[in-house]
Amino acid sequence: MSKMTENNSKLHECACRNLRMTTRVITQYYDKALQPAGIKSAQYSLLNDISVKEEGISVNELAEHAMMDQTTVTRNIELLRRNGLVKVEIEEKDSRKKRITVSTDGKAVLAAALPLWKVAQAELEQTVGREEYENFLKTLSVLKKMK
Repeated sequence: MSKMTENNSKLHECACRNLRMTTRVITQYYDKALQPAGIKSAQYSLLNDISVKEEGISVNELAEHAMMDQTTVTRNIELLRRNGLVKVEIEEKDSRKKRITVSTDGKAVLAAALPLWKVAQAELEQTVGREEYENFLKTLSVLKKMK
């Protein structure tokens, strides 16, 4: 067996490759489900993360919470801001820092998206099975701690 074939023969066991492939499929699944609300799954997740803090959240806090780099968060926040879904305001105490809050329009989009997300979530759990799904979440939780 050649070295190339030997390396490729184990590729189907690669956690990174399998997770990336699965993530693409699941992202497309949720994006399609949320389409009637006019947002994608990444936007929905960020809006939810921001909405948890009434007083707003900083880019750093959001990046840490979402396990994303600050540049990616900043780019996504700018898209949400341009679409009128979030407000970005300079902090009074430190003008170098910004607070992000969900706008009135953003709250309306979240309200419209929630039932769509719930249906998609229920279908996904039903497809996998509740016990398997819970085990899957536990596994993902363990893997996230590798950071």
